[in-house]
Amino acid sequence: MAKATSDSRRGWLIVFEGIDGSGKTTQIRRAAKALRARGLRVVELVEPTEGPYGRQIRMSSRKGARRPSPDKETDLFIRDRMEDVEKNIAPALERGEVVLLDRYYFSTMAYQGARGLDPEDIRRRNESFAPQPDLVLYFDVNLDEAMRRIERQRSGATDLFEHRDSLARVKRIYDDLARRLDFFRAIDAGADEETVARQVLSAIDQRMSAQP
Repeated sequence: MAKATSDSRRGWLIVFEGIDGSGKTTQIRRAAKALRARGLRVVELVEPTEGPYGRQIRMSSRKGARRPSPDKETDLFIRDRMEDVEKNIAPALERGEVVLLDRYYFSTMAYQGARGLDPEDIRRRNESFAPQPDLVLYFDVNLDEAMRRIERQRSGATDLFEHRDSLARVKRIYDDLARRLDFFRAIDAGADEETVARQVLSAIDQRMSAQP
């Protein structure tokens, strides 16, 4: 079981990733509550942020909006992330806190990669300034289940990111990252909420117990 983070150690950066409909946002709230109950100092963040670049991204993803080109959209994500690292992520890690982050540069790799950009080039650009996470929890769910959840939550409406063919391309990139990167941990996101929550805490405990 994870214990309170020592002030002598840099904090923990734990990223929640997955396609839309994977259930990661629900689980990040549960994990934060559970970790705080153990005495850990937890910061919950989400990307894109509510900053100026993040707001541009959110507006362009709405139904009927004109979406930027892949290059332009990637630039917006990177600018937004630079601000997030400088103002939120890096300071929290310096304070020794646990940062639970809903999406990070792996989402940019997957979603912009699905639009034709080189995921590894996106990774290099981001890792020039963004700290590598201690753990990435990849919420792996099949497309049929993801689409059912999206339709149920949003009364059948989907936004520009959530068309099935697009999500299939995104998922293929995520699956490849999960195979190649040793700090990725796949979570069976098709299970019930309680089972998924146990998987999440187990993965976090295992990572924290394997310091540094």
